[in-house]
Amino acid sequence: MKYYFKLPVMLLFAATVHAQKKPVTKDKPPTQKEMQQMMKEAEGMIGEMMKEMSPEDKKTMDSLGIKTPDMKNASKIISGVSNKQLATAWEDENRIVPKKDAARIAAIPKGLTSARMETYIAMIHKKYMGTLSPETIDAGQKLYDLFTAKGKKPAEKGLLASLLWMSGKPELALFLMGRSCTDDARNTDNLSNYAAMLTMQGGQHLAIPILMHLNERFPKNSTLLNNLGQAWFGLGEIEKARIYLDGAIAIYPLHPQANLTKALIQENKGDKKGAVESLKKSIKHAYTQEKEEKLQQLGYKLTRKDIRVPFKPGSDPMGLGKTRRPDYPLSVAQANALLPLWEQFNKGCDDKIRKLQKELSEATEKYARSMNNMAAQGMAVIQNGGAAPTYKLTPIFMKKATLLSRQQKSYHEDRIEKLKDLFKAFTDDVATIRKNHPQAVPEAPCATHLERANALLAQLNNRKKKYDEEVLKIYRQFYNDMAYWAMYTSTNEEMFNMICIEFELHWLQKNRELQPLDMSSYAGQFAGCINKEAAQPGKLAEFDKIACDYRSTVDMGLIKIETNCNYTTTTYDLNIVKFVEKERGVSYIGSTVKLAPELKGGGNIGPVEVEGSLGADVNINLDEKNNITDWNGNIKAGVEGGIGTKVGPVDVGATVSQTIEIEIGSNGIGDVNTTSAAQVSAGVGGQKISAGSEKRVSLISGHGSRNGTGVLSGITFSSW
Repeated sequence: MKYYFKLPVMLLFAATVHAQKKPVTKDKPPTQKEMQQMMKEAEGMIGEMMKEMSPEDKKTMDSLGIKTPDMKNASKIISGVSNKQLATAWEDENRIVPKKDAARIAAIPKGLTSARMETYIAMIHKKYMGTLSPETIDAGQKLYDLFTAKGKKPAEKGLLASLLWMSGKPELALFLMGRSCTDDARNTDNLSNYAAMLTMQGGQHLAIPILMHLNERFPKNSTLLNNLGQAWFGLGEIEKARIYLDGAIAIYPLHPQANLTKALIQENKGDKKGAVESLKKSIKHAYTQEKEEKLQQLGYKLTRKDIRVPFKPGSDPMGLGKTRRPDYPLSVAQANALLPLWEQFNKGCDDKIRKLQKELSEATEKYARSMNNMAAQGMAVIQNGGAAPTYKLTPIFMKKATLLSRQQKSYHEDRIEKLKDLFKAFTDDVATIRKNHPQAVPEAPCATHLERANALLAQLNNRKKKYDEEVLKIYRQFYNDMAYWAMYTSTNEEMFNMICIEFELHWLQKNRELQPLDMSSYAGQFAGCINKEAAQPGKLAEFDKIACDYRSTVDMGLIKIETNCNYTTTTYDLNIVKFVEKERGVSYIGSTVKLAPELKGGGNIGPVEVEGSLGADVNINLDEKNNITDWNGNIKAGVEGGIGTKVGPVDVGATVSQTIEIEIGSNGIGDVNTTSAAQVSAGVGGQKISAGSEKRVSLISGHGSRNGTGVLSGITFSSW
């Protein structure tokens, strides 16, 4: 049985993705001829790989249902696209900011008031219905009827709509939010979120009247200012957009979406330095792959200091420190007592090593199967005309953990490298001890020989114990840190299990390697003049399984979104609703969703603001062990800008209250931030949002499509 992953399968998968997404790095659009050449190269690449593939791997592909991509058919499809269409697509793809859309700007409805809000939204909803498939309308109506039958309020229906938005169902979300707003046009949270959804579905001109109305009622609200800026940006009114975005940033300097869109405006003006700084502020608040890729395009490489990592390992997450080794013999009597205990300890190490080696083989085989299955799923998506699901291969906090893991690895590698000097000092000391040790003459009495032997053992093993403990401490910290961060960087549970087993094996081997000196050579000697001593046995502790302490749950009953250290999982409990898997109109690029506690004071208290603190970037100081020592700046309640008052690093395991921010990028959910309330210190772990009238949600829109498209872009009113 082969325990390694079948590379040819994944290489074929990767080649297909590459062929579909190969970037055109040139200053002009590709021609029909050039596109055909690219397809020909991709076909040749896959053909060569199939030739080199072994019969066993071909059989594996067949068993997984993986078919060779039909590049000839793809080439035929491309042949039907004109050079003009390619040029238009290339221009849209490479556009930094949208063109000014004079027609839609002129079509912005006028005269919206609170009294006319319900009528206005009803008209939008009616026209929006004309863009939807019958399946989507049916699903949306069933959800609405179900919630109505259960006595759910419009606020709760609006929260469900926001969860649908987060889980990749924008058209269904907009349908349900539209119905919720017509039921209660006074709910300002729903109105704000509806406008954000309109913006990101190409209806910026429809959203602006709602946002302007809310902005008059709730001035200096960062969510409204950002959403207005995004709407004007989508219409190509770049200067007006900049003013609103700057207003949001003035209130909250690390605003995730306002800074991201401002960076595009700065880049379009040729201010690459300013664009980088804005992007760094955005990614400091919440990471997405889109932001990092944009920074790379601008020539900046993301570093550890550019991101917040609201989690850190405890002192001994693997439980390695629970291992109790027998003591080191400082006399012949102790050597007699300790030798069998060390033999027992070493046998325990050897038995455990053999057991773990078997577990590693089994875990490796299981991992190979899971990766083959994932490759099959990816190929199936591609063959059905979809894009490769790259986001499924990337754990949600992988980038943050990778950057910090690299920093920690470099730190530990420096310490391990310095062990060479420590070893040299140790061996020099041992040589000196042996050289200077006075030997008893052969005819000396037993007691004299015993005294000299005891003195030598004491000197040698006091020195050896000091050396061994320092080495074990360094490796224990290294193994613990690397295994902990692997929890965030592993693509699945099997991979994480393999990594943990590897470090457990290394730990046992280190314990087996580092042993007392001269114990076996002195044990059993001087029987005529030695007293018997007792000794404490050692113990091999069971390794602790590292548990995720950074997780959140958004539970609507019908939809539940759970995030842990590796994954974000969406669970649907909607037996009466058949979801349309291929929804149209997913034109938004990114957004931020904030779920917060209900504030007391009535229903018209304004949209939830994203800011929880007023201040500039956070400066993180690290000590020589790369642990956080203190935090500077004005970010309150830990690293994520909550609503509390205590300044300080996140305390792993502390209880957080009821605020979650979810950052959505082009590949789905990119980051999940938890914040704390005023009565507790900053913390992470075990957070749960149970949706209902006591919770509030706010959708902070992103810059959306830059080519003016979207299902709502063509909807206008001649009068209303």
